[in-house]
Amino acid sequence: MAVKVNLSAITRPAVLSAIKEFDEVGQEEFLRRRGYAEARNFRLVYRGRFYDSKAIAGVAHGYATGHFSNSSEFSGGLATVADCLNDLGFVVDHGGKHARGGLLWDLETAQVFTRGGRSAAYKFVVLLWAVTHTDTYPGLVRVSEVRKELAELLAPFAVASSAPNPADPWVALRGSGWWTVEVPEGVDPAEVGHQALSALAVREDLRAGLTESVRHRLREAVWREEAIAVLTRRIGALSSPRRVHELVRLLGN
Repeated sequence: MAVKVNLSAITRPAVLSAIKEFDEVGQEEFLRRRGYAEARNFRLVYRGRFYDSKAIAGVAHGYATGHFSNSSEFSGGLATVADCLNDLGFVVDHGGKHARGGLLWDLETAQVFTRGGRSAAYKFVVLLWAVTHTDTYPGLVRVSEVRKELAELLAPFAVASSAPNPADPWVALRGSGWWTVEVPEGVDPAEVGHQALSALAVREDLRAGLTESVRHRLREAVWREEAIAVLTRRIGALSSPRRVHELVRLLGN
């Protein structure tokens, strides 16, 4: 018979101890050692990195009580674990019932433009700009209003001999849950190629920006902090820590 894990006994320091163990041994060894499977949807996000939330909660229970429970000892659902971790001030990223992740995990799995074996951080630079400018641009904005600013931010991250075109990530982001692009009536983005849509964005001065669901989540300080941490980590992995530092300085964040 499964032992009911007392989630109320878990403390924030205990969760941090579980995270520290995870970081020291790596995900695969952590899950094997502690008897858990890889998360499919619910993931704890801490300092821009992802952790299997049920495993972290179970190991945190051990640090808090001395009883290190494995996956079979949970009688509550993952949503209950998420509530517990949220109440302790952590972010748990998850999507719908059949999703494999939420908005933050979308950033981790997003496909990026690649040229000559180098992958571009363009999408993440534009998203970081948007996240840090929600007060300046509370809604959708025309590409002409920000094209010069984005061109300057994107230039250091070029992966080709030519400078990045801000209209490219402006429309390429439309496939994510983070971004929405207004297109003229009668235009089906699914049938229009990327280059054609990029040209259309400039010609028709298309408006775009963060989705309402993202703007809503960004009102939560801890979620906004983790979103920025994930974005800066992804940009750094695709470029360099120095460039990320300079970008953050320019954005004033």
